[in-house]
Amino acid sequence: MKMNAERQRRILQDMASYCTAISTVVRRGRDEFFDTGDFRNRVTIEHYLELLGEASEAVGQSFRTAHSELPWAEMKRFRFDSAHPYDDLAQPVNHEEIWRFASVDLPRITRQLRKLKVPAVSNH
Repeated sequence: MKMNAERQRRILQDMASYCTAISTVVRRGRDEFFDTGDFRNRVTIEHYLELLGEASEAVGQSFRTAHSELPWAEMKRFRFDSAHPYDDLAQPVNHEEIWRFASVDLPRITRQLRKLKVPAVSNH
């Protein structure tokens, strides 16, 4: 079953918005992210990574396959590990890895997401 093009566009727009929200927190800096007295920045990034991972799964396998330049599995893994920290398959939350992904990988991912075009589905 093909996904509705409008829904797919909305999911991709949401993903780009989540990336923007993460980058806003990243701009506050590494010290803010790792501040042990105030963990709101860290929790905010983790939350948006969960949403990003959930959306990346909702985009659909055929779209992910067609756009293999994006790290779909990595985005999904951050969601799983954060949302299911006690599952036997989950990796422990690694804040260094989260910071690296958010500060280094996410700007490239954001640019790629914004370039993606969802083709209109023909009714013929």
